[in-house]
This record gives sequence, C-alpha cells and structure tokens, in this order.
Amino acid sequence: MNMKGTNDTIEMLQYQLKRYKAMRKGAACQSLQLKLQKLTSQSAND
Repeated sequence: MNMKGTNDTIEMLQYQLKRYKAMRKGAACQSLQLKLQKLTSQSAND
C-alpha cells in the first residue's frame, strides 16, 4: 500500500474510533484500536 493510502486509512480509523467512543461501543473501539496500531507500526517501519 502506498503512503497516501496508508495515511488516509489511518485517518479514517481514527475518525471511526472517535465516533465509536462517543457511542460507547467498547468492542468496536478495541478492534479499531488494534487495526490502528498495526497500521501505524507498519507505516513507521516503511
């Protein structure tokens, strides 16, 4: 995945995470947080 696509995906996940937190959806927050951590670690390694 290119850098622009990765950054867009990270921004989208961060937005979704904020929305789920506002709706108090704990399980969804945890899964999104995991995806976000994986993407940020991948982009840091690239």
